[in-house]
Amino acid sequence: MYSEIARLYKESLEGKDQSIGKLIVNLKPLIINSIKKYYNNYNLFDDLIQEGNEIILRVLKTMTFESEKHFLGYVKNALRFHYLDKHKQKNMDISLNQTISQDEKIEMIDTIIDESLTQEEMVIKNEEVNILWKGILSLTERQQEIITLYYIERKPIEYIARTLNISYRTVVNTKSTALKRLKKIITKK
Repeated sequence: MYSEIARLYKESLEGKDQSIGKLIVNLKPLIINSIKKYYNNYNLFDDLIQEGNEIILRVLKTMTFESEKHFLGYVKNALRFHYLDKHKQKNMDISLNQTISQDEKIEMIDTIIDESLTQEEMVIKNEEVNILWKGILSLTERQQEIITLYYIERKPIEYIARTLNISYRTVVNTKSTALKRLKKIITKK
């Protein structure tokens, strides 16, 4: 088989059209194998074979190789990458009304979870945030600064101590006092 392909390759380089046709016929199993490996779509099988033939013709027309082994390796890779690229471009259109159960009662849209808050939940959340802000504003300036740095800016206690030029233990105590005070304020309301 390889010697036949080598002979046909050399003849096709000389411009013999009959050899080009025979070479394409001999490489058809390689095309089919590439399709099955890299773009397995039986609905387009004949079209994919034609595209493989075009790739072989393009390689014959544009490239020259020292040996038929290089030619076969190049054709194999060209087919591989062509079908892989084609697989990337494949449209994946899925309808949300597509049924996904065997009894055809459940559609894909029914399985989507709505994670947005309801009006009631939004009002409650806003109220909680307002209470929290009022509580934070009732803290001392130092407590506000430590709570903001620790919880909002997510800075470590060591960083806060260095920045405010106070001891680590003072930061911890101020933070815990502020949290106790916030807890009292929030539980009152």
